[in-house]
Amino acid sequence: MEFNKFIMVSGPAASGKSTLVSDMNDELSGFIFKPSQAYIELAKINGIPLTRAFFDITREMAGEYFCDICKQHDIVIGDQHLAMQHCRDSMLATSSSEMNFSNEPYVSTLDYDLFDKLSANQIKTILIYLKASPEVLFERAYKRHIYSGTPMRNKTLDEVIDEVKAEYYYFRELVEKTRIDSFEIETDDKSSNEVLEYALRKVRKYKF
Repeated sequence: MEFNKFIMVSGPAASGKSTLVSDMNDELSGFIFKPSQAYIELAKINGIPLTRAFFDITREMAGEYFCDICKQHDIVIGDQHLAMQHCRDSMLATSSSEMNFSNEPYVSTLDYDLFDKLSANQIKTILIYLKASPEVLFERAYKRHIYSGTPMRNKTLDEVIDEVKAEYYYFRELVEKTRIDSFEIETDDKSSNEVLEYALRKVRKYKF
């Protein structure tokens, strides 16, 4: 049976998720969409303020919407944080990062039942986890902020360390609970092209 595919790229901020998604999409002619985007789209459709998207849109609603997107495309590729802080992520969704939520606990961004729903709809998931040292991530985020004005998700190295721990914790939990296919890529000393080539080699083993 031929399956549609969802390639999910995860990892902490500045690990290279957006770049890899864009590069893979060029190579595989996919459609870029991520599970968390379903919350934003549904909030817009239902007239809900974006600051309330992660509060008022249920995981079940978002999961069903995301499955519908995946059914419409042979390959969907999207980056996804696996750990979130509700208030800070809601603020970031509106491009406002003035408030500091460093003490807010991290929770999983995903309803793990989503992957059962995807499988039931003949959608195959592969998870790529990008990782780098906190020092490298912090330096990349700072440079990106200086050169392009991108808001820094984490304002201190300690915040980066907390996020790295939370992201990896939920990555391991997700894989253990869902048994989806996954692999990790260290990006500390790799160029974007090297990361892309490695990811494509691994993904194509799954007969994409």
